[in-house]
Amino acid sequence: MKKALTIIMPVYNEKSTVVEAVEHTKKVDIGDYNREIIVVDDGSRDGSADLINKIDGVKKILLEKNRGKGGALKEGIKQATGDYIVFHDADLEYEPGDFKYMLPILDSGLADVVIGSRFVGRKQYLFGRRKNVILRNYFGNMVIKWVWNILYHHNLTDIYPCYKVMRLSDLRQLTIKADRFVFDLEMMLKLKKKGKVYVEVPIHFKYRDYKEGKKIGMSVGFQSLWYMLWYRFFD
Repeated sequence: MKKALTIIMPVYNEKSTVVEAVEHTKKVDIGDYNREIIVVDDGSRDGSADLINKIDGVKKILLEKNRGKGGALKEGIKQATGDYIVFHDADLEYEPGDFKYMLPILDSGLADVVIGSRFVGRKQYLFGRRKNVILRNYFGNMVIKWVWNILYHHNLTDIYPCYKVMRLSDLRQLTIKADRFVFDLEMMLKLKKKGKVYVEVPIHFKYRDYKEGKKIGMSVGFQSLWYMLWYRFFD
């Protein structure tokens, strides 16, 4: 019997990309796995929910009020039924075809969490026509990565990757309090404290800037540093 991957797609004001993102995720080759797609509209105000309602072949959750990325993911997790689970943004920055190469690593038993790193196997260009990363986001991630690796005796290159493929049973053992972007960080911290083994693999990534709707700002970086310190020494 084939194993199944649940793909949760949180959406907040992604009218221009959500239909293309969902349709591509429905059709892309992910290998010898069944797929379950759960699209969670997080109280969008731009008409995204109306577009999602017209999409066939996916589970839909429409939240009346914005709860943040973490809050939307929690609602999706409640309805997940796959063996494995991953989160996938609706902004077209990521390529879900990468799941085909990430899932067999979990099957092998060599790792419990497979991280799709934006920084493994690709050069970072901060300026010019080859620019592929936002300067402040890049350096913010470098600081967070440095603190994480010191506090948790790790060697990760990407602390806020979108793609983290794991077993649904492992995720459901966690109690995650955060409702916004730091949901991802709290999840990774708690999986690490449970002794789960991480491995990073390169993925395809096409960045977008703030004019195109990118939402993560500097405040998330400061929250992240606080969370890492708190969970390392007090939780």
